Amino acid sequence: MIKIEKKNNKILIKEFILKVLFRIHKLKLFKFLFLNQKPKILNNQNYRKKQHDRLVLFSTFNLKGEVTKNLRHYLKNLSDLGSDIVLVDTSPVSSEKEIELIRPYLKHYIWRENIGYDFGSWKTGLWETEDWEDYKQIVITNDSIYGPLHSLKPIFEKFKKSDYDVWGLTDSYEFEHHIMSYFLVFQNKVIHSASFKKFWKELSFYPTRFKKLLILEYEIGGTKYWIQNGFKVGSLIEYQKLDQNIDSSFYINPTHVHWDTIVKDHGFPFIKRDLAKTLIANGLTNDLENLLEKTNQYYHLDNIELISK
Repeated sequence: MIKIEKKNNKILIKEFILKVLFRIHKLKLFKFLFLNQKPKILNNQNYRKKQHDRLVLFSTFNLKGEVTKNLRHYLKNLSDLGSDIVLVDTSPVSSEKEIELIRPYLKHYIWRENIGYDFGSWKTGLWETEDWEDYKQIVITNDSIYGPLHSLKPIFEKFKKSDYDVWGLTDSYEFEHHIMSYFLVFQNKVIHSASFKKFWKELSFYPTRFKKLLILEYEIGGTKYWIQNGFKVGSLIEYQKLDQNIDSSFYINPTHVHWDTIVKDHGFPFIKRDLAKTLIANGLTNDLENLLEKTNQYYHLDNIELISK
């Protein structure tokens, strides 16, 4: 179990400095000096035309350019839902042999220079999809998660009956309230709005050293943006139904501090990759193994390469 702990003073000071830097980075001079790069597209393979009404923009990175078991599992599940998948790869190398393993699930494969993190990949994938405006739903996701632990179909069915315009799986109060961006869904109303096109058109490609500024700008700022533009935003699991402590001076990432509860009791279909690393580092691998072995026949433990190695 990972405990909810208060951040130490050193961390709180760093976060304060980050907020100051965030205001500075809004200046035009900062953007001109540091945020004017555009990544090169190194490989651009369009395998087939539009087949479904759901477009998935999937961001992936692997140091060795390998296609993991988990990536194959996740892409297959998204494909089985009825999705056209655009995989945007920022790995240092791209292996044609590896990509062939997942080609049946893909509409489009893009290998690009590693600038801009996931948001840069999602922007690239969107702009390289000529008919993106013909879709009724767009999903953005990445490989920072293991799973799905069960079919995603019931979740999509649930939100089909809701009036949310933008939805995700978990919200968070880290820094400020926002929907976590590892899995976000945009409904038809948003896709065909001027604000959707504006968001992606104006999105900058942040260099590696400015990752936290990017999170503040597009993950946390993104939730604000959609709300300010009149869209209803929500999540499958609401943090305040798990815990009333929303004080951002504590570590309160729900995919960490409530990871086992949201999987067992709330239908959360993933395990965050950074959580798995934390569990292993703290000698809590058995907690993860026991949870999956006792509650799940759908997802095999050996898909988590951190454990299976």
